[in-house]
Amino acid sequence: MSSISIRKKESHYHLILSQIFQEEFQHSDVIGLTITEVRLSNDGSHLKVYLSFEQREKKGLIAVDNAKAFIRRELAHRINARRVPELHFFIDEVAEYANKIENILQQIKEKENK
Repeated sequence: MSSISIRKKESHYHLILSQIFQEEFQHSDVIGLTITEVRLSNDGSHLKVYLSFEQREKKGLIAVDNAKAFIRRELAHRINARRVPELHFFIDEVAEYANKIENILQQIKEKENK
C-alpha cells in the first residue's frame, strides 16, 4: 500500500473512531477521551490508536480495551472495506509529557511574577 493511501485511510479511521467514541461509547472510567494519533500498518491489518484522557488514564485504557470488539464491529459497519484492521489502543505519552512541561512552565511563570 502506498504511503498516501495509508495516510488517507488513517485519517478516515481517525474520523470514524472519533465518531464512535462520541456517539456510541460511554463508560464512567473514560473521561475526556481524545484520539491523538492513528497509525495503520503497511499491510492494513493492524491499527494503532493513541489516546489521551483528562483523568483516570489507566482505567480509561482498560475500559476501551475491554470494548475493543464492540468498537471494531462499529468500525466495520461504518467503513467500506473488505477487512477491518485489528485495533490496538495505547496511551499517548507525548501528550502526557507536553502537559507536564506546560505545568512546569506555568509554575516558573508564577514564581517570576511574585
